[in-house]
Amino acid sequence: MIERNFFLLESRRFLLSLAGGGVCWLFTKDWMLSLLIAASVLAASWGWQLVRVYRWFAHPEDLPPIGGAGVRSILHDVYVLRSRQPHNAPATQRSQPYLKESLASMRDAALIIDGPGNLVWCNDAAEYLLGISFAEEEGKLLSKILPGKSLRKYLREENFQKPLRLKPGPDPEFCLQFEFSRFGANDRLVFVKDATEQDKLERMRRDFVGNVSHELRTPLTVIKGYIETLQSLVAGSDAALKKSLLSMDTQASRMESLISDLLWLSRIESVEGERKDDQINMVELLADLCGELTPAWVDRDIELLTPSSQHILGDAAELRSAISNLVINALKYSEAVVTVKWTDTVVGPALLVEDQGQGIDAKHIPRLTERFYRVEKSRSQATGGTGLGLAIVKHVAVSHDAKLFVDSQPGRGSTFRLVFPADRAVIAGNSPAAATSA
Repeated sequence: MIERNFFLLESRRFLLSLAGGGVCWLFTKDWMLSLLIAASVLAASWGWQLVRVYRWFAHPEDLPPIGGAGVRSILHDVYVLRSRQPHNAPATQRSQPYLKESLASMRDAALIIDGPGNLVWCNDAAEYLLGISFAEEEGKLLSKILPGKSLRKYLREENFQKPLRLKPGPDPEFCLQFEFSRFGANDRLVFVKDATEQDKLERMRRDFVGNVSHELRTPLTVIKGYIETLQSLVAGSDAALKKSLLSMDTQASRMESLISDLLWLSRIESVEGERKDDQINMVELLADLCGELTPAWVDRDIELLTPSSQHILGDAAELRSAISNLVINALKYSEAVVTVKWTDTVVGPALLVEDQGQGIDAKHIPRLTERFYRVEKSRSQATGGTGLGLAIVKHVAVSHDAKLFVDSQPGRGSTFRLVFPADRAVIAGNSPAAATSA
């Protein structure tokens, strides 16, 4: 319809110009002059319309100029499209006005940064909490306003699923938590809150667990020593006393294992944010680990498959601890062969530990990595588990930027997968390289 109206309008302009030229020819009998006048009238009409359109482009908030049915329809459609703020318009112009109005009065600190990380806007709460002035910092990189390697790395990786905690000032206790979310075309909305008390409580909890576990280790060692001494002194005929001492020794050993796991978990948590970039030969580590476990489980088969030869940047002790927990759990809760596999995936190298045991109901899987969580208390007590093994695995995974996945069904066994990111994979003897898919 627009094309038809536009064609009719321009046809009328053309005919009117020719009519003007015809009138001139009747009076002058000069056809060159008549054609010149007709062309001049047509050009003037088009020029005037273009001037009005360009004026409107300079002030798009005004109503479009009126100029005939065809042009009016075209300009009306352009006006509607502009009022809808199409996607090719700057995202900050589309999204920020209503965000600024709604966030300005919030008590929580809020900032808006663009794709490269420059500060576009912040509310008064952010100025107060961060100790900045928006008028002075506008347009600057957020990583320059709040310097720190962790913030630069966080912005560069663009993995905003987990909040970022920073200690930006000279006060070692002051802690800020940043939560990033995407909006618009390529902007970021950043919420900042004071996490000093929360961080202090978590640190106190870790210190408490570590200190208590350490203090319990010495008296427990003494108790175990006396139990072993009594066991050697008890006569063979005193079956009741021997049974009691054996039970005491079993429970003391369980307690010793529990304290060791608590101390190790506390140590992993305390260094969770530190760099772990030692080059680990996973094939050798897995072979050594399986070789150590085989004598303790002489009646069980551990099948080791290593189709991948890639190394990992990480901490050998932590990785050995996590893998050991996964393999020992598979041995405890199954009777058939346990398969340990180091392979490549499309996202990075992965460790798989498969068993053919009882399996785990889906409702338990989300809570498996909680401390002391047990699927079946009776079964866990019978195997002597501490309930901390998978919690250790989870923390090691987090400290190595890995993901832990559990695939299990009752009666069909379980598969635990530790998938490492490609940037932690290393070709043997080389610098970090992306993992290749198998």
